[in-house]
Amino acid sequence: MAPSDLLDLTTLQNLVELDDGSFGLVLEMMGIFREDTQRRIEDILAAATRQDAEEFSRASHALKGGAGALGAKALRALAAELEALGRGGSVEAGADLRDRLESLFQASLAALEAFVREGETQRS
Repeated sequence: MAPSDLLDLTTLQNLVELDDGSFGLVLEMMGIFREDTQRRIEDILAAATRQDAEEFSRASHALKGGAGALGAKALRALAAELEALGRGGSVEAGADLRDRLESLFQASLAALEAFVREGETQRS
């Protein structure tokens, strides 16, 4: 996927502007995103295993918020789909759910890192 498919560049640019053109805020948020997202993915998968649609929806909502705050729009969109699924009483998201979540998470991280590298290079 292209970075523009993975990231909401407007959200990221707004975060940079909030930090007076620096990438410190984005980097700090990426650290939190890196730590929290893996746990949230595990929460979603555990809820699916237990067939707990309410927890599935709640964990997906938490992932959606974290991804959205950092502009990880593709991961946010998947989390929104999962949240809606859980709200509808289902956890049937497919056997490849772990792979989809993990690959979007890793691709989002790589795109975020590239965004920061590119931005810091342009500032130099």
